[in-house]
Amino acid sequence: MRRGWLTGVLALSVAFQVSLVMLPAGALHVENLGLLLVTTWATRHFVRRARELTGAQRRWRVLSVVALGLWGLALACNEIGLLAGASLGVRMGALALVAQLALACAVVTLLMVPGLRLNRASAVRMLIDGAAVGLSLATLAWAALFGVDPAVDLDAPGALALITLSGSLLVLLSAALPIMLGRTQNGPTSLGSFAGGIAVMAFGALAAGFVALAGDPAPETVAGGAMFLGTALIGRAALLPMPMFARRANWEYPTTLAQALPYLVLLALAVIAAVHQALARDINLVLTGMLFLLAVAVLTRQFLSLQRNARLAGELTRQRAQLAYQAFHDPLTGLANRTLFAERLEAALATDRSPSVLLVDLDGFKAVNDSRGHAAGDQLLVTVARRLRAAIGSADTVARMGGDEFAVLLPGGEAGARTVAEAILDRVARPVTLGESTVGLRVSIGIATAQPSSSADAVLRDADLALYRAKQEGKNQYRVADQELAERSLARHRLEEDLRAGVDRDEFEVLYRPIVEPSSERVVGAEAVLRWRHRERGLLDRAEFEGAAVAVGLLTALDRRVLETACADAAAWVDSAPGLTVTVPICAASVADAALLGAVTRCLVAGGIRPEVLELAVPAAALVADVGAVEPPLQALSGLGVRLAIADVGAGPTELRSLWTLPLRTLVLDRSLGCDPGLTRAVVGLAHGLGLRAVVTGVESRTRLRECGANLATLGAPVPADEFALLLPDRRADSVA
Repeated sequence: MRRGWLTGVLALSVAFQVSLVMLPAGALHVENLGLLLVTTWATRHFVRRARELTGAQRRWRVLSVVALGLWGLALACNEIGLLAGASLGVRMGALALVAQLALACAVVTLLMVPGLRLNRASAVRMLIDGAAVGLSLATLAWAALFGVDPAVDLDAPGALALITLSGSLLVLLSAALPIMLGRTQNGPTSLGSFAGGIAVMAFGALAAGFVALAGDPAPETVAGGAMFLGTALIGRAALLPMPMFARRANWEYPTTLAQALPYLVLLALAVIAAVHQALARDINLVLTGMLFLLAVAVLTRQFLSLQRNARLAGELTRQRAQLAYQAFHDPLTGLANRTLFAERLEAALATDRSPSVLLVDLDGFKAVNDSRGHAAGDQLLVTVARRLRAAIGSADTVARMGGDEFAVLLPGGEAGARTVAEAILDRVARPVTLGESTVGLRVSIGIATAQPSSSADAVLRDADLALYRAKQEGKNQYRVADQELAERSLARHRLEEDLRAGVDRDEFEVLYRPIVEPSSERVVGAEAVLRWRHRERGLLDRAEFEGAAVAVGLLTALDRRVLETACADAAAWVDSAPGLTVTVPICAASVADAALLGAVTRCLVAGGIRPEVLELAVPAAALVADVGAVEPPLQALSGLGVRLAIADVGAGPTELRSLWTLPLRTLVLDRSLGCDPGLTRAVVGLAHGLGLRAVVTGVESRTRLRECGANLATLGAPVPADEFALLLPDRRADSVA
């Protein structure tokens, strides 16, 4: 359909041009009438489409209607002048003047193509490039046809007006060319038809101008067919879709050719001017003037490009500075990050003999973050950062190392670091208002001062050890790293490495301490005890390596090993000792482990023992830390039939309400209570009052066994499984060595 339409309108345009040639007497009137009719047809299409659309699409078509209306007015002025007997020069001048208004409106229409996103700088460069290219094309055509012909009459009537009109059309066409070179996501568009119509009209006006230069009294008839075809193509633009440009932030020149156009035409014009100079041996004012105007246009464009490049360079510099800032600063608090702090610490070690590092950690930050949300936590961190800056001044480095940990780098020795730590405790550790409530804020600080041979990692490690010590000793205080702390840290590190190797070499043993009934001195249970047979230090008690096992994440695995071994050993005892209970201590992390219930079930099935034979002893500290986290798994274990006990009662705080709410059976008293009989009897009485059994630990003699006043007590040292089995036939305490 599109090809048929083009063929038809082309044939009609040729017929129109032939009629103008065949009817010279009334050709001008026929031309004006035909052009007015096709302009009315094109305007009608744009008006109809403008009514159907909204937004940018509608504005573009309304501007097109205005441009076509002005073109129709120019044609009407020409016809009125013809009827009034006006001269060719007057008519062509009026036509060119009104047509310039139409072309100005067309330029605005071009700059407002929907989806183009043309910024001001690109619009100015486009218009300058259009002026340069259009001027060059007109001048090249003039030079090729008449530039070296002395018979050409530059004062011929209407010639200047027609050439000016053609030049303006070429400017508009040249401005549209870079846009047409841009990648679109659809096929033929209204912009292509619009530009095609402008191109045909421009060449028609240019041909008419050259005919006027040759002295033709009716030059406009030469361009009638071209004007008819061009106006029809512009009207066709109303029926085609708008171009869908490839998505980009702002429109730029799409190809190298489009960017190079003004420079290429300037070069071509300069070559033609040089050739003309050589042939005519005379300075041609037209060529010289055109070349001057073109050079001004290109230089203006170059100036705008230099301005744009300078702006881009400035933006690039700002972006680089911003990226550098983001790479070395914390986005939330604006403080230096860990990377920048490490660099400044390295530089300080190279120039200062004894810089100090303070590690500052918020006490209880996790509780605030969990209870009040991350926004409140972020607000708290920002407040701490601001207070830290105020406490130490702007000369020293403050960094956020991650989470709720901050670091301060100070010049000088330990004395200055202590002073700053006290200032931080005073200024930072104050209540903070979060929303409508106030939160108490406390911090712990670890201080490390570099020695002459210290590395950055060593200083940070020592500060971290001092911070750990400050938290262990009560928080809301500072501690200074010293030689003793370093040695303890080294010993702990070695113990952790030995622990990993010990697990791989299976150096751990499970022993059993008899649980005796004082009234009958009968063995009624076994307490599973984990021991580590260290290659250098011998047999180690659980308390000696439990902290290291927690640090390296192996305590849960060791608890599983004890559970598996105890269930397997109990399977060999239950037949000869009905009612025997095997107590297995587990850590808080094991209680919270979702896989605990499945592991216990598998061990019971593998050992072939009833659930009530197994008793799991949970540390009292686990209930104090978060009773809500441990209650569901304990309820599930109780539902399985496994007995539950609370261990280490009396070694620290105990959640008394949990003794009533949790499905417990036994209270295991810490051995530290054995030195105070009155306190032991009080706790045993509490257990009896709650309907629980009480197990006193650390009993070493039968005399002390009879005096403990409890239902049960552990007696003697732990022994291997085979030795414990020898205690079971008569199950009497006097069998215990």
